[in-house]
Parts: sequence; structure tokens; C-alpha cells
Amino acid sequence: MTGICRLIRVPDFASILNAALGFGSILASAEGRYALSMALILLAMAADGLDGFLARRLGDGPLGTPIDSLADVISFGAAPAFLAVAAFGPAFGLPGVFYLACGILRLARFNISPREETFQGMPISGAGGMVAATVLLGVPGLSALLLFSLSLLMVSAVPYPKFRDPRLIPPVVAAGAIAAAGWCLGDLRISAGVVFLALAAYLASPVVMELCRQRGKRPPSRRG
Repeated sequence: MTGICRLIRVPDFASILNAALGFGSILASAEGRYALSMALILLAMAADGLDGFLARRLGDGPLGTPIDSLADVISFGAAPAFLAVAAFGPAFGLPGVFYLACGILRLARFNISPREETFQGMPISGAGGMVAATVLLGVPGLSALLLFSLSLLMVSAVPYPKFRDPRLIPPVVAAGAIAAAGWCLGDLRISAGVVFLALAAYLASPVVMELCRQRGKRPPSRRG
């Protein structure tokens, strides 16, 4: 125990909180409390972001990356997949397993890849939040489609901006505020819809990035 305590850093506690919230989401799904399950997944996303913020400010320890990945598997791999199965039935077992497997592969690749300015493949946290939102919207077909498509995007080489990109902060804060307001007013479908639309915009961000890059490469017009 003493040896472990010497290796743990402050950011690791945020990762452990992330895992605890993910486990709580699974328990909530098992009890049929799907709205609470989605809320805990979204809180796990916040804890995951806090982990990264603290690591950049305070420094990371030797256990940082492994703990973060293990927590992400629980909160954004197992929890959303189990939520879909609990809400829509055993038919979602195979899509859920496929999603979980691709999420594990994505995190394993991330752990051995050099750090770059963008993510390689859809981040599992964004994928998990999007799946959870569609479950709460009550659209089984859309949830099944996303379980497969997001799985493929996670293991792809498509570049995605990192969540700490300053351009993402205002829309993320706005979406969070609207979703929280909908939750407080008791309209959970509004909260789920806002989360889904915000993450759908992030899902499409590589297209926007590529268009901007192509526009920047376009030669200037010769017209006066």
C-alpha cells in the first residue's frame, strides 16, 4: 500500500472519480434509472477533463496514463454499452460488445502513440456521451447505428481536435448550461438533445477542419 501511495499524484484522484462515476452509471442502468445513468456518464466526462487539466498543471505520475485509460474503459466503454442493453434489451448485446472492444483498442493505441495536437480517432469519452444521449432520447435505431459507427471512428485515423482546444470551450460551456437547465426543469429529453447535438457537431469537426485546411491552401485570387 505504501508503494502505491508514493506513485499516486493529484490528477490520479480525478481519474479514480471518473471510474467511480462510470460504475455508478452501470448500477443506475441496472436499476432502470437511465436518466441518472446518462448524467453520471456526463459527470465522468467532466472528471476526465479535470484529470487532464490537473496533469498539465501539476504534472503526471507513472500511474497516470494507465489509471486514466482503465477509468475511461469503465465510464465511456462499459457504462454506455450497458445502458443501451438495459434500455433496449439483449439485442443490443452484440453492438455493445463491439463498441466496448473498439473502445479498448482505441485506448490501447493512444497509450503507445506519440502525443500530437489532435486525437487519432474519435475520443471514447465523446463516443460514450453520444451513445448515452441517444438512449435517453429513446431512439433504438439511432443508438444501434451509433454503436457501430462510433466504434469504427474510434479505431480510425480520423483526426479530432482535443477538448482543451480554446475554440471548443464556449460551445461546450453553453451546451452544458442548457443541458443543466433542461435537467433542472424536468425536461430530460431537452438535456439529452442538447448533449447529442453538441457531440454531433464534434463528430463532424474533422470535416470542418479539412475544409479550413483546404481553404488555407487555396492560392489567392488574381482578380483585381
